[in-house]
Order: sequence, then structure tokens, then C-alpha cells
Amino acid sequence: MIPKRKLFLSLIIIICTAFCVGCTPKPIKIGLSAELTGLRGELGVMARDAALLAVDEINAAGGIDGRPIELLIRDDQGAPEIAQQVDAELIAAGVVAIIGHITSGQTAAVFDQMNAAEVVLISATASSSQFSDQDDYFLRNSSNTNQIGAALADHIFFSRDVRQVATIYDVRNAAFAEPFYEALAAKFDSLGGETGSAYTFVSGEDDLKGLMAQISAHEAYVIIASAVDTALILQYAHQAELPGTFFGASWAQTPELLEKGGSAVEGLELITPYHPNNPNPAFQPFVARFEARYNRPPNMVAPLAYDTVRILANALAQTNGEAAGLREALLATQDFEGVQSLISFNPYGDVESDLYIAQVKDGQFEIISTVGK
Repeated sequence: MIPKRKLFLSLIIIICTAFCVGCTPKPIKIGLSAELTGLRGELGVMARDAALLAVDEINAAGGIDGRPIELLIRDDQGAPEIAQQVDAELIAAGVVAIIGHITSGQTAAVFDQMNAAEVVLISATASSSQFSDQDDYFLRNSSNTNQIGAALADHIFFSRDVRQVATIYDVRNAAFAEPFYEALAAKFDSLGGETGSAYTFVSGEDDLKGLMAQISAHEAYVIIASAVDTALILQYAHQAELPGTFFGASWAQTPELLEKGGSAVEGLELITPYHPNNPNPAFQPFVARFEARYNRPPNMVAPLAYDTVRILANALAQTNGEAAGLREALLATQDFEGVQSLISFNPYGDVESDLYIAQVKDGQFEIISTVGK
């Protein structure tokens, strides 16, 4: 027989335990969908790692009104059907928003799905202008392809005095590459330049060496492709002794370009939102924290993904962690202090950010000019 005193204490412990469990703050679930494996896995892994850093810092500071963020991570594998599947899983799991996707192609695959579900999709990097000027549930922390393409055209025409340019782009990510090309061509031609042929390929399927053998000489070439494909294209261009200057997109601004391209990528100039020596006071401390945690430097994606989590958390603080009203809170974001610059959304969820020209020099990305907003 259990003594009454022990029985009483046991009941107290049971009641206190139940009370504590009942009072545990309910986590706020946020999804992250990115290509963690596949042709562009490097970008997705960087976005995931930066997002986890932001989540842990927010939770260490008390979360959102005492509630921790729980980041549910899914790999879209670079496949549209997988992107749709994992986003459906995240919605069913009760996330208030999804951070994703890395590429515009994957974003296009889930765009209608997310709007039908009325769940916020906020991307750090999906830049296609086909998502612009729409009253929807999509927002992004990056300039769109209209802005990027026009800025690169200005640089090529005025800073490099080029009057003829050809374009080589990957149609596997057509949602990004085609609007980029169209914006570049429209602006370049309006300035009095001539946009020559557009050469297309499917990443991972087409013979890039054979493609480059078909390309005739031009003053300049713009490559809209991933780091690996850009590196291969430049190697084959070097072998074919193609003259002219080469330009690229920020999509290729990763260590893989330098590692796989070697001397063939020297001199390549890229349009990018990322300044590796950004003078903003918050930037170098962010770099230091990222390097301390992951033992490697961040790339172009990292600060964008890190700030995307922080922007989302700031808006959730205004909705008490709930999905209701989240889109409106995000759209009202103005002059948010990002690690690279102030961030403001327009009424359609787009931002305008500083853009830079980075040149590969001595195996490093060196910023050579600012092309502005």
C-alpha cells in the first residue's frame, strides 16, 4: 500500500507535469522548399543553412512572442512535380508560409498551387518577371529579371562599349532565363546595340561542347546558366578560341564556377545583388557568424535567405504567429534592416535592390562597379 504522503506527492507531480506540457509554447511552423540535391543543389544547401542560422538566432532571442519557429525542410530535387508534392506536404503539415523556391522554374511550378491554397510563398532568389505586378501570395527578396536584364544591358553598352551581343541560356530554367534574355535584348536594342542570336540548351541533356562549336564570333556573349554550365561553356569557348567578352548572371556566382572553370572563367563579368565586401555594418558580422557555424564562407544566396527568414519573422510578430493577415503584413514591410541594405516591398511583393558587376579575377569575385537600383 502506498503511503498517503507519497501518493499526494505523486499526484502533485502528475498535475504539475500535465500543467507544464499544456503550457509549452506552440511552435510556429514555416516551410522551406529548395533544391538540396540535383544540378543546383549547392544553392539550395546554402539557402537552407542561412535559413537555419536565422531561425536559431530568432529562437535564442525568444522566438516570436515566446513561440519558437520550427523550420520544416523539404528537397524539391529540381523537379517541378516534386516541388508541387513537397509544398502540398508542407501545407498539410500546417505551415504558415513557405520559403522557396531557389529557381524561377520551380517557383512557376507551384505558383498557382500556392495561390489556390492562399499560403504565402516567399523566395530569396526567384527573379522571373513573370511573377511581377500580380495580386497573389508570392513575394521575393530579390530584383526581378526586368531590372537585372536592363542593368546588365546598360553595363555592356556603356561601360564596355559593346554594340553586338549573343546570348546562351538554359531552357531548363526557362521561367528565369527567357524573361532575363528578353529584358536584356529590349534594353540593349533600345540603346542602339544589336542583339544577335540566342542559343539555347537543356542543362544535363544537351552537348555543350557541340553547342559552342556552332556559335559564331560576336563582340560579347551573355551566359544565363548555373555555375557548372557556365564553367563548361567558358571552357569550350576557350577551346574554340571564340573572341569577345563574356558576361553572366548571378545564378553562376558560386564557388563551383571558380572550382570547375579554372582559368577559363577569368575575366567573366556577372550582374549580381551580392557584394562579398558589402560596407553595410550588419554584413561582416553576419559573414563571421555564418563562417563560424559552417566553416565555409557564404555565397550570393546566403544573405538573401537569411534576411527572408527575418522579414517573415517580423511580419509574423504582427500577426501573433498566425497565417491570417501575413501577406498584408509582409507587403507593408518598408525599410527593413537587412544585412546588405534596407529592404522594402512594393504592393505586389517585389523589391528593388542594389545591383553590382562582379568580375572573376585571380580566382575570386571582385566587385568592379555598382549599377544601382
